[in-house]
Amino acid sequence: MTTYLFQRLLWMIPVLLGVVTITFFLSRLAPGCPADAMAGQRASEEQRQLIRERYGFDQPLHVQYGKYLWNLLRGDLGISYDSHRPVAEIIAEKFPYTAKLAVSAMIVAVLLGVSAGLISALTPNGWADRTAMVFSLLGISTPVFWLGLLLMYFVSMRLQWLPPSGYGDGGLQYLILPAVALGTQSIAFLARMTRASMLEVLNEEYLRTARAKGAGPVRVIVKHAFANAVIPVVTIIGLDFASYLSGSVLTEKVFSWPGLGRHMVIAISQRDYPLINGTVLFFCLIFIGINLIVDILYAYLDPRIRYDS
Repeated sequence: MTTYLFQRLLWMIPVLLGVVTITFFLSRLAPGCPADAMAGQRASEEQRQLIRERYGFDQPLHVQYGKYLWNLLRGDLGISYDSHRPVAEIIAEKFPYTAKLAVSAMIVAVLLGVSAGLISALTPNGWADRTAMVFSLLGISTPVFWLGLLLMYFVSMRLQWLPPSGYGDGGLQYLILPAVALGTQSIAFLARMTRASMLEVLNEEYLRTARAKGAGPVRVIVKHAFANAVIPVVTIIGLDFASYLSGSVLTEKVFSWPGLGRHMVIAISQRDYPLINGTVLFFCLIFIGINLIVDILYAYLDPRIRYDS
């Protein structure tokens, strides 16, 4: 396991370098210059030129790239052009909001999705199975932004049960709607994946052996069947959770949630290169970290999986 972890950490270096390089050059290939946004519409050409010289926009791209890499090696993500604050400080300020939404949405998705999948697998072709699969299909097919607008209209505007958007005082009433909207597709995927995995496992011979030895139905389902069907479910949970932590842009935008994804959209519209590059790099680290944790979990969930070789 130690060798495997060391190899994975080594592979992080070229992956992160590739992400940094692609993000750096793609952001600068987009039309427009940050100097125009910072100077304003009424600024003269001389003022724009002074801004370009101050921030190094007049230098060749390879020179700007070299300086950016050198700053990254020193742990400096740069200063935001818009707020004039360190990018690391902005990420540290905004990420807890995104993490709070991501954890809440994942809890909703796991509780509802796995439960629906288990019920469907235990009652195949029954009314519960058909109902769960219909709702799963609807959940997969429904765009997040459209579902968010529907929830805001019916739950907030018509029924007036919950506030429509915003963060407010950070209470639970502001979190329910965005968490449900964000987690709906994960509920659907988890339900279908849990059902498929459980149906594949329920006909295995070791379950018949466990029943013959006198194991109760709950023990057979939980300890023997679900424990062997959980690997693909954990994969879906890990990937979805990483995507949620990487900024749920549409959900945060629709519900005016002050998270990192919404802040990144603003940075892209304002050509805030340091904030764009720093945020993408941070998101990449999250994906790599979550994938590594999921791989380690495989070995604990299934003793047959080994990374020694």
